[in-house]
Amino acid sequence: MIFTIAFYPEINNISNMKRTALKIGYIGTNFHGFQRQPDLRTVEEELIYHLRKLDYIDDLKKSRFRIAGRTDAGVHSLGNVISFQSEKEVRVNEINNSLPDDIQILAKAPVRFGFKPRYAEMRQYRYLLFRDDLDIDKLNEVAEVFKGTHNFTNFTKRFQKTTTRTIADIKISQPTLEDYHKKDFPNLHEPLTPIFVDIYGESFLWNMVRKMMRVFVDVAIGKMEIEEVNKLLNPPEGAPRANIKVLEPDYLILMNVEYDGVKFQYDQYACERFTRDLTDSLCDLQKKYAIRESMIKSLKDLKGN
Repeated sequence: MIFTIAFYPEINNISNMKRTALKIGYIGTNFHGFQRQPDLRTVEEELIYHLRKLDYIDDLKKSRFRIAGRTDAGVHSLGNVISFQSEKEVRVNEINNSLPDDIQILAKAPVRFGFKPRYAEMRQYRYLLFRDDLDIDKLNEVAEVFKGTHNFTNFTKRFQKTTTRTIADIKISQPTLEDYHKKDFPNLHEPLTPIFVDIYGESFLWNMVRKMMRVFVDVAIGKMEIEEVNKLLNPPEGAPRANIKVLEPDYLILMNVEYDGVKFQYDQYACERFTRDLTDSLCDLQKKYAIRESMIKSLKDLKGN
């Protein structure tokens, strides 16, 4: 009996490949969202360009480049996830040295070849509300209404195959000045203390969180009653879609994306580096604030004369 051993180059190449998931932090201000768009700066385009430049990937299909989610223009992240396979050992700080300061790799994890970052176990979004007229008790009351499984067809701009989603938890909190960053950065002016709304769920529809936040605010200022919120969830079949305007993307952060059985290892140097970059930009913003504050005061003085 003669045995024939067949050699398949593509299988041999796969055996040399390792699949890695990376957790991405970015400030969304100067990006036109995450997803690639022609002639526009996006997070995904930056990542692909620099991964190619450093020979981690070449052909996107062969490297099986995948993303966890597409954040809108202006939305920030500490936890979005990409994955790809490469023969080269992934070095977080080599990639960060190539990337611009407003986007950095924070952590990595080895994953199986079939891993798809889109299918997460849990996502956490945080929205920051900068208003002093919000009733915290009402915000908590609204949070209880949204928790659980509902039809969120009124909370998305796009028609999708299914609009049923489950909100695992919503936490409302407001840091005090003692808790906030002034103690760590004493040279900064006294900061605003926003209300944090942290929303946890397996997946979210397009614009869902920002539309939810509009409802939170409307109830908290007395513009909408809780009974109206109940009607927006699980509408009867065939009912016209409600027109809920989204709140600004600038105050939304994708905090984390978690997966069953995947443990990310955060790189201490990468996290410290991103912290320094954020601090530098924060100090710059404070200087711009001080300039405008001075000009306002001067104009008031001029009017007084």
